[in-house]
Amino acid sequence: MSKMAVSQWKIPERKKNGTRGRKIELELNHFELFFKKQNFIAIHYDVTFKPDKPRRMFRPIMEAFRQKKYPNNYPAFDGRKNLYSARELPFGMEVTDTVKVFNSERQMHQEYEVTVKFASRVDMSQLSQYLSGKGHSYQTPQEALQAVDIVLRNPAALTFVGVGRSFFSEPEQIIDLGEGLELWYGFYQSAILGWKPFLNVDVAHKGFPMGERLLETLCRYQKCSFNDLRNLKRLDSYVQNDFEKYIKGLKVEYQIPNRTDTKRTYKVNKLMKNSVEQRFTLEKDNKKVEMTVGEYFQREKKCSLQFPYLPLVWIGPQNKEFYVPMEMCTIVRGQAVNRKLTPIQTAEMVKNAAKPPDERRKRIANALRRANFNNDKCVQEFGITVSDRFAQVTGRVLEPPNLEYNKQMIKPSKGVWRSGKFLQAVQINNWAIINCDRRTNEGSLQRFASEMITHGRTLGVMIGSQPKIIPFAHIQPNRPNWRKDFGNQLSSLRENKTEIVVVVIPDQGEIYPMVKQTAELSVGILTQCIKSKTMYKMNPATVGNILLKVNSKLNGLNHRLGGRPKLLARPAMIMGADVTHPSPDQTNIPSVAAVSASHDANGFMYNMMWRLQPAKMEIIEDLQNIVVAQLKYFFAKTRQKPETIYFFRDGVSEGMFNQVLSAELTAIRQACRSLNENYKPGITFLVVQKRHHTRFFPMHDRDKEGRLGNVPAGTIVDTQITHKTETDFYLVSHASIQGTARPTKYHLLWDDNNIDEDDLEELTYNLCHLFTRCTRSVSYPAPTYYAHLAAFRARVYLEGQQTTPNLKREMETRVIEVNFHKENPMFFV
Repeated sequence: MSKMAVSQWKIPERKKNGTRGRKIELELNHFELFFKKQNFIAIHYDVTFKPDKPRRMFRPIMEAFRQKKYPNNYPAFDGRKNLYSARELPFGMEVTDTVKVFNSERQMHQEYEVTVKFASRVDMSQLSQYLSGKGHSYQTPQEALQAVDIVLRNPAALTFVGVGRSFFSEPEQIIDLGEGLELWYGFYQSAILGWKPFLNVDVAHKGFPMGERLLETLCRYQKCSFNDLRNLKRLDSYVQNDFEKYIKGLKVEYQIPNRTDTKRTYKVNKLMKNSVEQRFTLEKDNKKVEMTVGEYFQREKKCSLQFPYLPLVWIGPQNKEFYVPMEMCTIVRGQAVNRKLTPIQTAEMVKNAAKPPDERRKRIANALRRANFNNDKCVQEFGITVSDRFAQVTGRVLEPPNLEYNKQMIKPSKGVWRSGKFLQAVQINNWAIINCDRRTNEGSLQRFASEMITHGRTLGVMIGSQPKIIPFAHIQPNRPNWRKDFGNQLSSLRENKTEIVVVVIPDQGEIYPMVKQTAELSVGILTQCIKSKTMYKMNPATVGNILLKVNSKLNGLNHRLGGRPKLLARPAMIMGADVTHPSPDQTNIPSVAAVSASHDANGFMYNMMWRLQPAKMEIIEDLQNIVVAQLKYFFAKTRQKPETIYFFRDGVSEGMFNQVLSAELTAIRQACRSLNENYKPGITFLVVQKRHHTRFFPMHDRDKEGRLGNVPAGTIVDTQITHKTETDFYLVSHASIQGTARPTKYHLLWDDNNIDEDDLEELTYNLCHLFTRCTRSVSYPAPTYYAHLAAFRARVYLEGQQTTPNLKREMETRVIEVNFHKENPMFFV
């Protein structure tokens, strides 16, 4: 099929909703929107400012401009350049005027010139037309929906700190996330279209820099007191680097002690030398005098520095050398930063943000009250009313599949089950343990080896001998040539036909990437890494989880679906695909496209492939070649060609449906045709979406599961909040361990196989029980999980690389050892 033909695709219409499973009554964090008039025109204006920064001033400027030019109108402003009004503003096509607004950062009133210019008329009846079933998901009336979104953001915009679609307020109690950040609670809101228009409201959490003196933040990084700082002659280089990375780009309030007239706000550029070393030339009384920064403050500002040996802070415009003492700077509270959290901060965030359903529901209701939508004059002017009642829907709870183990059929209960003997357990004749962790002693390693042998027998894994143990003294990761020595150890073990090497690593540090790079890119030997804390807390359950992974890595089969599902009756290749992007502050790092594909009749065994591509590129560029390789591998393993391909594509937003499907469906088809002109397997293409804010709350106590009171695993919703005519559904496939369970959303974009919706929902749920790492159903299908693991492994291979100017060359230097990859396809799990 040509590219042009696929681009003129049509998402298949829903034949009928699913019916399997018992009914369950649910509340959702969706609130119905009511429009006083269905058919009206909103007026869109473009707004420009002179000067055009700082952006944080735009809202107060526009409010001052509104009061001056059209005080009886209440249009909605998006905080940047778009203004929407429910009726024409009283100035014709364009108006320009000036207003004065107080700039708190500069401690002065500033004059701004504002121009408001007519841009377009927005037909709001597009919303009702779409809701009547006349529009596809990729044809959402974005302009009308955006107008509603901006109107409904208006109430919170002037009183809360806005970040994207979320709003935050200063917490009453400080929750320290570590390394300078504190947790702020807030709420998320977004206008969405289901069978009706809704406002989706959810709780939100974000780490904000603590509003404190830079000295206090430095104490956190140096792990010391103020007195210790006074006695420091020089910061440790790693502390200075981490601290500088944290404060770079932050706003700080600079003020000379007891001089309120010097108070200003600036951005941090970087750290410099200390005040004793940093010299500059001062022009005074037509003379040029060279002095240190410390001398300047002593002589000119009559201020003795208490911390003269700490680095100075370069603040303000980068074309000016404005170096100031750290002790005179305070981090501005409430500034949003878009950075990747550290592992410590992430752990604290999860611990404090995870709330059970009842508490989350209360917080959402409270957010709705605080937003006070219906009393806002802008919302009223547009004739919009937000319901204060959680939407209600009847969902269903699907039956979990039977799982076949060795001479045993097991039925999961509440999303979990106890493993039986593996269906195909491996035999391990030769294995080793390398200890790269100073804390772990040889006695712990011996006990772990005995546990592996003993517990292995209960699962059918026969470990025939004690491992060769290479102690820490032989490795010592702090030595200069240790990486080379580690590689030599692995090469020696490989020559001795060692089947797998357990590597004990510290809880933190750069050893894990080094282990995987050496083992998989250079030597070609299987490894299983275990962190120090896991070794310290080793118990039979942990050993069992390790054996789940080890058996799969060595090509064993842990379990399979009992009674093959209808959709897997014919040879089928199940694929998972994802593109992961770097965080916003990682500008020089490429995106990683990763694809997993099954190569057995059971949909349990997978292999993976990955590619580097330009940052933020969402479409998988080399998908055709990847699919060709996966089809060949499937045939090599099964001696059959797939008659069906199920493609679970993660991470695609509605706005990208058309582009991604057009490019990637074409690539899959061309891959098939390149093998044989007449080879045309049926393709079913589903998008998997996790980045949404829909949550389910059971209405009756009898339906609450576990100590948290979540919905049961298998809860599915395919009405009311879904598309009116297309096949999409929300599925909670896992039992949540903490917080409120997040459903995964699935959207069918293409279906050559004419699948019944019940069968599609059942297959999707079943695949959530085939993840090799645990005996629990997971939150999305195993192939998608494996695509994530593949992308993570690619990131591991890139660890230590600051920039990647030549993606092709980077790929060529990170090729997995060929025979190793071919013989151990599940090495990455």
